[in-house]
Amino acid sequence: MTIYTSYYKGEIKGEAVSISLYPPKGWTGRHLPLFAPTPELLYWWKSSAKDAIAEQEYKRQFREILDSRQQLIGLWVEKQKNNPQDITLCCFEKTGDFCHRYQVGEVVVQKYLPELWGGEIGTSRTQLRIIQAGKMNLTSPPKVLSLIDKCHASGFPVVCDRLTCGYYRVSLYGEDLGDWSELGVLGVLSGLRHEFYRPRLVPSLATPMVAADGKNATADVAVPQPVAAQPESSELITRLGKLEDEELAQIQDWCKSIKNQMFPSVSQYADGRLELHLRRFVSLASAKSEKKAEVKVIEPGRYAGAEVIEALGEKLLPDFHQALILFYPAGTQIKVHRDSPAYASGAAQINVMGRARFSISGCQDTRRMESYWLEEGDCIAFDNKQSHGIDRVVGDRWCVCFFRLKAECLEGERVEQLSLV
Repeated sequence: MTIYTSYYKGEIKGEAVSISLYPPKGWTGRHLPLFAPTPELLYWWKSSAKDAIAEQEYKRQFREILDSRQQLIGLWVEKQKNNPQDITLCCFEKTGDFCHRYQVGEVVVQKYLPELWGGEIGTSRTQLRIIQAGKMNLTSPPKVLSLIDKCHASGFPVVCDRLTCGYYRVSLYGEDLGDWSELGVLGVLSGLRHEFYRPRLVPSLATPMVAADGKNATADVAVPQPVAAQPESSELITRLGKLEDEELAQIQDWCKSIKNQMFPSVSQYADGRLELHLRRFVSLASAKSEKKAEVKVIEPGRYAGAEVIEALGEKLLPDFHQALILFYPAGTQIKVHRDSPAYASGAAQINVMGRARFSISGCQDTRRMESYWLEEGDCIAFDNKQSHGIDRVVGDRWCVCFFRLKAECLEGERVEQLSLV
């Protein structure tokens, strides 16, 4: 038996099963409302903007609906193990259009019945069907397949193998680019299509530049390194590179698109700042309070487009645990401080929009601070355990910071869907 997904007017294999709330007129097949959205969610979707943000909110609400039906879903899963007939779960939207059936395939079939999963009918079989160990039928979601197509069309024949654990093993021209989660692979595939990210993802493509005087100018385009790298000259920051042109504009546009989802800063040192957290939310605690910081995992995919931010973060600060999207309205600052004891030493930052003066001490003495102007696109690393701060900004400023957490804080982290706004 194999379980597929498709749309009503598309190709059907085996028994056609409707999983929309209301099947088409004259539908004679089986109707399975177990995997249908509620009338309230359907009404909300029809009145929404139907943009990327609305899609993510729909997926969040539908996931909660599926979670509330776990007992019934468990019974359905057990029944399919003894079902000899192929079935196709159907809905109205054409292949590639936004539809809840992909979520059913991902969080139900692939999770509980991976050996029966046949994927969406009608997608390119050469890219969709990946056989593992001679028997595992695994598929990639439409967004991943679409990005693979775009990479190939751009002249980069990336290979993206789906592993049995659900991760993706990515390579290009035989060069291993690592194993990635679904969010991570979206960022990698997006990055391969942009000149700024490509040499950072594939070291062999980082060709030297020649300066006007004929000398090697590779140092002017620094490939991001882990924070452990030594600061250039005597500076207390490490300059990791610079976002420019289309790459910078993409990050700027994304930041502005999520502004309405941001919330007031949890830091007592930042007055008027707004923020948004990726990967993890950390309730800050000072060393004096002796309270242990609470760490909560943020649901992957909660914010559409965040995979590009995460992919860049992996290059600036490999294996980072938290990213903070920060908005400083004109006239705001973050006072001189040292980061919470929950954070490990070493952080990275992208100055996305606006000019800022970053000050930091190299000896824990706030009377001996050095200041550096950060321009748009500047990527830096610094010791977040040293006293540091941002002067009041003249104009609006956006930045993204990446952090690692101490092991003891990760051990007690809670996994839940967060509603922070």
